[in-house]
Amino acid sequence: MRTPILTARPSRRLLGSGRTAEPGGTLCSARGARPFRLREWAVYHLRQLSRAIQPMPGSLSSRRKRRAIIVGGSMSGLFAAAFLRQIGWDADVYERSTVELVGRGAGITTHPELMEALEKSGAGLSDLGIEVEKRITLDRAGRVIAEKVLPQILTSWDRLQRLLRGIIDPAHYHLGHMFERMEQDGSGVVVHFAGGRAERADLLVGGDGIRSSVRSQVAPAVQPIYSGYYIWRGAPNEADLAPQTRSSIFPYFAFFLPPRQQIIGYPIAGLDNDLRYGHRRYNFIWYRVGDSQALRDMCVDENGHQHEYSVPPPLIRKDLIAQMRADAQEIMPPQFLDCLNKLQRPFFTPIYDFSTPQLVFGRVALVGDAASSARPHMGFGMAKAGGDAQALAAALGSHDDVDDGLAAYNRSRQPIGERVMLHGRKLGTHLGVNLRTDEDRAMWKLLQDHRAMMDWIAVPNFLVAER
Repeated sequence: MRTPILTARPSRRLLGSGRTAEPGGTLCSARGARPFRLREWAVYHLRQLSRAIQPMPGSLSSRRKRRAIIVGGSMSGLFAAAFLRQIGWDADVYERSTVELVGRGAGITTHPELMEALEKSGAGLSDLGIEVEKRITLDRAGRVIAEKVLPQILTSWDRLQRLLRGIIDPAHYHLGHMFERMEQDGSGVVVHFAGGRAERADLLVGGDGIRSSVRSQVAPAVQPIYSGYYIWRGAPNEADLAPQTRSSIFPYFAFFLPPRQQIIGYPIAGLDNDLRYGHRRYNFIWYRVGDSQALRDMCVDENGHQHEYSVPPPLIRKDLIAQMRADAQEIMPPQFLDCLNKLQRPFFTPIYDFSTPQLVFGRVALVGDAASSARPHMGFGMAKAGGDAQALAAALGSHDDVDDGLAAYNRSRQPIGERVMLHGRKLGTHLGVNLRTDEDRAMWKLLQDHRAMMDWIAVPNFLVAER
């Protein structure tokens, strides 16, 4: 029987204003202090979710204690560990990096699904990010030509990682473990790591991202597909920006949309989740078209080494950065040009996507970007990671048989991952790449209107609206 949708109670320190605020009180936004009805905002968005929340089981004392090994210590793996432990499983996370995953600095738009997963996992919403009141679009001269009221909370990779890392027992989070292979026998799985370590468990969870080593063993034919475009990105410090930039675009989710390009920006916390005025950053993203050969040329680093997918930021060639800056000078409004000029080390990220036809392979389950990965136009990657982990635990918790639970997880989440991926491709038509169908061309035409872009890009509840 389907249960009614539950609404999570939001934390009282959601936006990091530096003080506790009751619902209906005054909180700190990107622009300044103003009334913000936090509970009403969260409850409204959570009620829009299309799926019901399955209750976690009450007692598992009659069951043998089960164990999961989770490969990948970023968001997908942390969410999986948190939710599996809630249903009584032992869960150990193995991360290949030898040091804590911090300092990436990428901006993230929040969605009701992400807020729900954070609350239900136990991570909470404390000091989650910065609220913006509206979106704006600029013309070449930097004038506002359109705006749309759309309150959103914008956070960062660093903050989410820290919240989730804080709820995982350090004794069950293992750095410096490179996954090599696994073997399964029908009742469990043996996971082998570099250096000779082997661990047995009832389940292996692959939460190791778009280039998943776990997926490469169970589904080697499934490979990410290059979209035909990439992004230049970075996050300049608020204090380094010109006063006109800070006043005109910093408080907002801002767009500039030249032909076959997108430039987007929004405020995020500073280093160490610093939310004080003058200490924050502005997330800068510039989408540009480039075919596979252009990407291959970009992936030759400063030392002449050819990389397969991308280049570590310190090794990006100086001539590439110089050409990028010259191109920006020709097309960008002064505010976005100021953001770019204040970036000491801009870096590029090629955009890929894919969807796995199945998420379960015996006693191996894929979650997050290891299961499917969409283009970033929705800003939904973290929300999907949390949803996958929550659904996996709910399915296993409501079935006595592990395999039946895994089958239920596959049925519930594989179609969602594919829908999200296809929606990302729909939004990517704005850039005019690979328009193969009449539907693609119609969507491309719609998104040439900057008002439509503000209506479609990174908006909440898009899965509900799409139905």
